[in-house]
Amino acid sequence: MALTFRQLSYFLVLSEELHFGRAAQRLHISQPPLSASLRQLEGELGVKLLERSSKRVELTPAGEAFQHQARRILGQLKDSQELVQRIAASASGLVRVGFTPAMLFRGLPEVITNMKTHYPGIDIQLTERNSAQQVDAVVEEKLDIGFIHSMPLPEGIESLVLSDESFLCCLPAHHPLAAQRTIAIKALANEPIIIFGRELAPHYYDRIISLFHHEDVDPYICHEVSHWLTILALVANAMGVALVPQSLAKAGFINVRFLPLEDVTTSHQSHCIWRGDMLYESRDLLLKCLKEHLSS
Repeated sequence: MALTFRQLSYFLVLSEELHFGRAAQRLHISQPPLSASLRQLEGELGVKLLERSSKRVELTPAGEAFQHQARRILGQLKDSQELVQRIAASASGLVRVGFTPAMLFRGLPEVITNMKTHYPGIDIQLTERNSAQQVDAVVEEKLDIGFIHSMPLPEGIESLVLSDESFLCCLPAHHPLAAQRTIAIKALANEPIIIFGRELAPHYYDRIISLFHHEDVDPYICHEVSHWLTILALVANAMGVALVPQSLAKAGFINVRFLPLEDVTTSHQSHCIWRGDMLYESRDLLLKCLKEHLSS
């Protein structure tokens, strides 16, 4: 049996009005869907709820009993809605959130907006830091939650995978190689490479370098930077090429082209991190919004 709240609502109004026209007008619908809903409800229950003649509409004994049950169920639903709305409205606190710039293209703004919509009493404080700095800050309780690039985590830090993306090659739009549909790592052998400095992101740096070494290419690293958006800006200004996670293609930079890499299966993960031994309601509400976003 699969009763719906709509069926219950329609029946309750109809049982009060005992007139299909007035009930339909009160529900702001036409009569046919109201009649269809009643037939479906009676079919699922296996009983007759209303007796309908040319002159009048009456509740059957089963209909009278079901009227009371429908009113009770819908009343409980309304009470539950009001309860969770009061809880959401009364939730308060401050959540200190660390993030890297690339997280702006992996759903973080949408999660924050959803959080503020459902829990307006909770303040969000954003702090831009690289991944290693965020890990240290979460450990030291200077941040409540962090959005980082994949890297080894110390004991006691919980994590949630946000994305698992392919790498793309980012080139200036007018680069001779940009006209291709895909690109091989070997084609970048003599190209100036832009990359994160290893001291800032050793895990990412080593992964990129390993892609080149796997193809027996010794990359010519010309620029080392500290932000993904700086990498894109340098590529847009024809200062070199870079290997970047797929989500950065959403950054909206002009004068750049993103090409899939040939025969490369290595991916790039992003994580949300927090201290597992710390109980904090406001942070957990943000995690709830994040999980809902990931499952949508």
